[in-house]
Formats: sequence, C-alpha cells, structure tokens
Amino acid sequence: MYTSQNFQIRDEETFSLCIPTDRDYKILQLTDLHLGFGMFSGKKDRLALAAVTELIRRTGPDLIVLTGDSVFPFFPKSGTMNNRKQAEKLLAFLDGFQIPYTFVFGNHDCEMGAACNKEQLAEIFATGKYAVFTKGRYEHSPQNPITGVGNFVVDLTDDQGKLLLPLILLDSNMYGDGWFFSGFDRIHEDQTDWCMEKLSERKVPAMAFFHMPPAEFKEAYEKMKLGDHSVIYEHGSIGEKDEYFGISNQPPHFFEKAVDNGWLKWIFCGHDHLNTLSLIYQGIRMTYGMSIDYLGYSGIAKQYIQRGATLITRKTDGNIDITMVPLTTVVSTRVRGAWWKAPPICMRMISNWYRWCRVLRSGHWRWC
Repeated sequence: MYTSQNFQIRDEETFSLCIPTDRDYKILQLTDLHLGFGMFSGKKDRLALAAVTELIRRTGPDLIVLTGDSVFPFFPKSGTMNNRKQAEKLLAFLDGFQIPYTFVFGNHDCEMGAACNKEQLAEIFATGKYAVFTKGRYEHSPQNPITGVGNFVVDLTDDQGKLLLPLILLDSNMYGDGWFFSGFDRIHEDQTDWCMEKLSERKVPAMAFFHMPPAEFKEAYEKMKLGDHSVIYEHGSIGEKDEYFGISNQPPHFFEKAVDNGWLKWIFCGHDHLNTLSLIYQGIRMTYGMSIDYLGYSGIAKQYIQRGATLITRKTDGNIDITMVPLTTVVSTRVRGAWWKAPPICMRMISNWYRWCRVLRSGHWRWC
C-alpha cells in the first residue's frame, strides 16, 4: 500500500490524497494492458510495457488509474492462467515509476480457471508499494456487502483538507450467470445505490472509473449520428467492427441514477479496445480510454490508431481537461487523407532526380 504524508486511509472504502493546487494535477488513465507474462506472450508483453513506459514518460502523471483487464490469464493467448504471477510482475513494473496508481477490475483479470479470484487478486494489488487500492465495499464485506470487489473512493483534497475532486472506483463485474456465454455484466443496483450515497455525501463534482461502458454510451452515440444536438462530441471515434459496444443486455440503471443525482460529471471506461470516443450526454462526459492491448484481440498488435492513454488534468482554477495521448504520432495517409510534406532538401533531391530521368528518356546527356 502507498504511504506518504499526503495520503490517508480513512476507512475500508475511502482514501484521501492531498494534491498540489499551485499547479496542474495530472491523472493518466491506462486501460486494457492485457499482460500475459506467460509462455506465448513475451514479445507482446515487452511491447505493452514499453508503450506504458513511453506514455508515462511523456505525460509525467501524478496518479495512474488502470481501468481493467490489466492482466490476461487466458492460456491460449498468454500461455498461463497464473494471474497471481501476472499481478506481482505488474506491480513490480508500476512501482518502478514511483507514482501512486490504482485499479479497477475488468472482465479478464480473473478468467475462469485462473489461479486467483477477484478477492485474492485484490489482496495482491493492495501490496504494491505505490498502490492506492482496497477491496473496499465488496460482496463478502463483514457489514453491508455489495456486488463486486474494489468499490472504493479516492478523495483528492487540498492541504487544508478541502475536498476538490472525488474519484469513485467501481467493479463493473464480469459476465452473467452463464459466465462468458451469458454476455457481459454491469454495475449492479446495490453498487449504484452505494455510489449515489457517496456522491450525495460529498456534494462535489466527481469522476467515476470502471471497465465496461454504460448502455447510454451507445445510446448517445446513435443519437449523435442522427444529428441530435443534445449530445456534444469531444474527441475520438468508434473503431470496433460494426460500431460495437461491449455493453450488458441487462436493464441499465447506473447512468440514469447518476443523472438524477447530479454530482457525477465524468465517466471513464475501457473494455472495447478500438473505441476512443468521448462525448457529453445529459450533463455527463463519457470517455473511452485509449487502450494498450497487443495480446487480447487477434491482429491488434499491427494496429496503432487506438493505442495510447487518456490524460485528465485538473487545472489550478479547478477546470478539467481531458485529452487523448496516442502512443505514436505516425499518420497513415490511407486513414487520415493527409499527404506527407517532405523537408526542402528532400524536395530538391526529388526534383533533381525527376529532371535526370527526363534527360535520360530524351537521350540528351546534360542538364536541361
């Protein structure tokens, strides 16, 4: 667990982190690392770790939030189902940056048959030297249990203890009763009620981080495509095949209650690796984090437009800025329709080469 004079554990589900107010405070969202650390994943793991290293170096964050599917104990892809070993290697890697970090669970961190279930993996995550993590309020809590593991709050405060920005971390769970074949799960009603209670207690605009997107993200996107001006586009796109959203087929309720509550202003999720969309709908900005994955999706190692991170900056005036941080700045003309502009020396070389070709074709062995 992280230790610092600026960090306090208030109770089993609440942390307090004092942040500087005389400069911008930066939170880096990383999602869907899909680290295997197994027999089959060595090269792709190295690429993923190098990508994370570069993104952290480039942005210099004060806090890192990993929004699920950080490890991937799926034997056909990783060559291991030992998510204990995967988690320990991930913690050692993250601790090397000496930056506090926190997690939420995705649907792949504890695959069926993995060495650790979520409660066991949560205990490992909490041992990280710079980890800000707890099982929080969970399904086997001694008092007032709720669905999932890792439902907790990180309150960002100033040096006088004034609450500046609550971060709500939620487990969006994994699959329905029939495991993988029953479709994706979602944030359950008891978790929603817990979250709304925390928001109402604080009465400060807050952020929520969880893995799987709410159904209203798709609803907002479809309205936006039809020209509905109540949806405000911010950045990114839907890159999944057939404009896919990995949402639950169960009735949604979290987003609607969050709108009614009024204090949740930002939602950050992952899960759909090729989606990077960010928009505002009914007063809440929903953002897909750029993903890291080199291993999970077949062929994704050769794709790059979706790969990166999301930088969330709290400005000194309290305003929030959210930007995409793509891993690569290489632009494909087939994707963007932009021509590469060569520097002047290259243009002169091309021009001279073209003139020489004209001379050869004409049969005159001199410059014309």
